[in-house]
Amino acid sequence: MNVHEKETSEVTAVSSAASTASASLGAPAWQTPEYTVVETSLEVTAYRLADR
Repeated sequence: MNVHEKETSEVTAVSSAASTASASLGAPAWQTPEYTVVETSLEVTAYRLADR
């Protein structure tokens, strides 16, 4: 098994596990249960200016 085949099988396993978890929770399959909101520096600047 080459590296590409191994990566593909790992991705498939993760995808099927994620879809099973989201299906059991009633969440849409395209949403991931864990995500991080990252603010850009422009958004942080806008919030700071709004606070003044």
